[in-house]
Amino acid sequence: MIALLFGACRAAALPAERPARTSPAAVALAPTATALATSTVESASPAVEPAEPLASMTPLPAATRVAQYVDSLPAAAFSAPGPVGTVAFYESSVTIPTYPVDAFQSDALSPVYDWPYRRTDIEAFRASNAAPVARTYATLILENQYLLITILPELGGRILQVVHKPTGTRMFYNNKVVKPTAWGPPEQAGWLALGGLEWDLPVEEHGLAWGEAWGYIPLVFSTERAAVTVFTPQDGRALTASITIELLAGAASFSIEPTITNVSDQSQRFNFWHNAMLAPGSGAGISPAIHFVLPTDSMMVHSTGDVRLPAAGQRVTWPIYNGRDLSRLATWSQYAGMFESPAAHGPFAAVYDTQQDAGAVRTFPAGVAQGSKIFALGGSAALSAALYTDDATGYVELHGGLAPTFAQQSELAPGDAVSWRESWYPVAGMGDLATANELVALDVQTNADGVTVALFAAHPLDADILLLDAAGAEVARMAVSLNPSAAQHIAWPARELDRPVAAVHLENVAGSILTYALPGSTK
Repeated sequence: MIALLFGACRAAALPAERPARTSPAAVALAPTATALATSTVESASPAVEPAEPLASMTPLPAATRVAQYVDSLPAAAFSAPGPVGTVAFYESSVTIPTYPVDAFQSDALSPVYDWPYRRTDIEAFRASNAAPVARTYATLILENQYLLITILPELGGRILQVVHKPTGTRMFYNNKVVKPTAWGPPEQAGWLALGGLEWDLPVEEHGLAWGEAWGYIPLVFSTERAAVTVFTPQDGRALTASITIELLAGAASFSIEPTITNVSDQSQRFNFWHNAMLAPGSGAGISPAIHFVLPTDSMMVHSTGDVRLPAAGQRVTWPIYNGRDLSRLATWSQYAGMFESPAAHGPFAAVYDTQQDAGAVRTFPAGVAQGSKIFALGGSAALSAALYTDDATGYVELHGGLAPTFAQQSELAPGDAVSWRESWYPVAGMGDLATANELVALDVQTNADGVTVALFAAHPLDADILLLDAAGAEVARMAVSLNPSAAQHIAWPARELDRPVAAVHLENVAGSILTYALPGSTK
């Protein structure tokens, strides 16, 4: 199990936002980062699933390579960084028009967590009529044959974008400007709807760490496995966080491993969530055809402007509520946020935009990461894009957290840590998405002409597809070899099927991979 990385072999490259404070509990790594501080992870609440020990790691050399803002790169630019079967790390930069946020911020401190942050005078910012200016930010890149991952340490250590290179599909929303909003913790304001995957702690509603500079350590296990760990400053705050982002050669998915550690001498209750702002396909916006895919039958309203939904804290059936399919943005009017209820079901949560024919998949251990939340700005009466950007682009959000809702907190005893690993990947060309796991996403379409199964593999995969009837007996079978470069569609004409299909099953020599029961079937 990876313990918190207290170190700064790359932190010196980041601008200092405040004088450093010392903590007797902090453990520093040597600048070479040739070793990790490791410990047995003990969990107060919730329980932590043990993970395999990490191999010995050494820093990756940082190559000099400058890239443009990832959203502006043409698909043809996504060439592999080396021979197929390798993964590369390098440092780069991105230039984004940025509003003068700092001019409207002041230093503040959360006494509960001894957590420094910047408070934004959002009304003064709005009254100033300030204009954005070009600003260049340092970025970190993990790249293999299939994925290009851009990490932005200067603004909360977020993953800014993930591109599926063979199709040019982008996973996350990327705002064209860095512009403060009034959203987020009320004591802070100024939250940036910049996009990507951000880390939100120690309080609810985006946390306090989204805009500060995080340290980072690039790590290499072999030519087939590389990672970057981003971490909060070690300046005396009660809690620290590190996120290890790992990419394997030959994989079209990446993993994240959050680790939250209590470095204080008292028990700490806290919130930890990560928030994915998604615009699968272009990365520049969504269509009304986007929908959420969640393996649950119940959601709890967190907040909404939609009078057709019940008040905050009340449950709704999912996906159909009062005859309306809540999973589809086209049925929404105003904004809404909802938690899976009573907790995340797992093992996945996903979105798919059928108009852009692209989506995003998160797979996670629901026994540890118990929170799963969705949010959208609205449909026919969405919140104004002027609140967070300078164009008309929009996004949806998938949140994952330790506790089932924002109102519930996790707790760590002094010196304890909690850590887990989850997988994310972009998908494209499937037509739609019905279910997924860490290996593959699947969709099934049935009509009078027959059955079509669409598959998108996160790793190269040889498997058999079985069509099953309501009794579980085999109706048809086909062997497939899946490649992460593109979706694969397998069709069975109706004349080849002697009875109705109730489920689709994937298996290989290792055993069962995935089973999906068609809606309305008794399977």
